[in-house]
Amino acid sequence: MSESSLMHGWMSLLGSFATIAIIVTAFGLMLGIVKPADAPKHIGAIMVIVIGLMVVPGILASAWSAMSLWQQIALAAIGVGVFLWLRPRRQPQKRKEE
Repeated sequence: MSESSLMHGWMSLLGSFATIAIIVTAFGLMLGIVKPADAPKHIGAIMVIVIGLMVVPGILASAWSAMSLWQQIALAAIGVGVFLWLRPRRQPQKRKEE
């Protein structure tokens, strides 16, 4: 049940972002910042991004639930390893010679 409420919240959030993006595009069109020929491209890009963000969580959730426990553990270990590998390392500070 919590997954459906999480997905409902995600869809509501995406809908709000899409509405704000379309409103900003409309204001840009009215103020002359966005050219009329470019407005459909901007709205199309917004819609493609929103649809992509709606589909991706469902695909990832179904793929995750289809994996066995050992595959999930291995994937989590790979993710932690990549995170630690990409994390910036501390450089030892050089002592000032007096």
